[in-house]
Amino acid sequence: MHSHVLGFALVFIAALSGGGLAVPLKKRRQFELENIYIPATLVMMLILPFLMTAFVMPNWLEAVHAAGAGAVWRGAAYGFGWGVGAILFGYGVTMTGMSVGFATIMGINTAVGSLLPFLVKSPADLLTSHGRVILIGIAGCVAGVVVCGRGGFLRERQTGASYQRHGFGSALLVCVASGVLSACANLGFSLGSYRVGEEAQKLGVSPAFSTLASWMPVFWGATVSLLLWFGGLQIKRGTWRKNLGPDAAHDWLMGVLMGVIWFVATIPYGMGAYYLGRLGTSVGWAVYMAFTLLVANIFGFMTREWTGAPPRALRTLFTGLSVLVAAVVVLAIGNSMTGH
Repeated sequence: MHSHVLGFALVFIAALSGGGLAVPLKKRRQFELENIYIPATLVMMLILPFLMTAFVMPNWLEAVHAAGAGAVWRGAAYGFGWGVGAILFGYGVTMTGMSVGFATIMGINTAVGSLLPFLVKSPADLLTSHGRVILIGIAGCVAGVVVCGRGGFLRERQTGASYQRHGFGSALLVCVASGVLSACANLGFSLGSYRVGEEAQKLGVSPAFSTLASWMPVFWGATVSLLLWFGGLQIKRGTWRKNLGPDAAHDWLMGVLMGVIWFVATIPYGMGAYYLGRLGTSVGWAVYMAFTLLVANIFGFMTREWTGAPPRALRTLFTGLSVLVAAVVVLAIGNSMTGH
């Protein structure tokens, strides 16, 4: 199998999981968000990474040491920002409405997470034909996200679904901050702690599996911000009591499932980015965001979220999805032109 084909396949697997991340959230019975995020974070950021490294690279701590403290701290700092972005996501979509907030955050996340690695790691590619094609593809992904968000807004306005304005300027600022900080996941992986993965390869670890080593410091930083915030909320609101309520076992299971899905939505992306070549973290992130939105809308149709939506909203959504598909094709063409 051509490495680029494998790369896109792995990114799609990651997006398939990412698009289904909300399913355990919808299935919870008594847990608040601050309750379910604790087990999800522990499983995603700590338990599964440590278990996986024990099998695929037992000498990963040597790679961390060889990469140096600077690489670890940079990765952790980006990870901390990623966690804050995830926290702000909930507030952003609450303040603006799910579709508008989701589109704004995803659009900015796509642009920042794709363009910054491009500009920092391969600025010379901007002047090449393949670089221009990739930039067009990234712009198409952002446009597709925005158009899909417009379709969601039209659906919510027509069907009376939740749409709240808590001062639109403030709400928009929260969404922008969430979009920028959420992109720190890819920035930490591609610009922060990438040297840990490089050192793991020197120790004989498979290049694809070595990407997990690059993720580890990012996970640690995200764990700190998520546990501090959601743990503090449980104490402040007294919702820690729900951890032992009558439906707690079911909801703990949903939290664990959410963590597993979250993990599968992250690790294959890193592997796919490797197989996509030199510009993999730019092309891969844009494709990942596009596929995630496609999958999320498929789940939305399956769960009847679009039942009763006006024809105009559906036409707008399908237009946005078509733009996303076209943008992914453009990115694939641009990436194949790099010859790597």
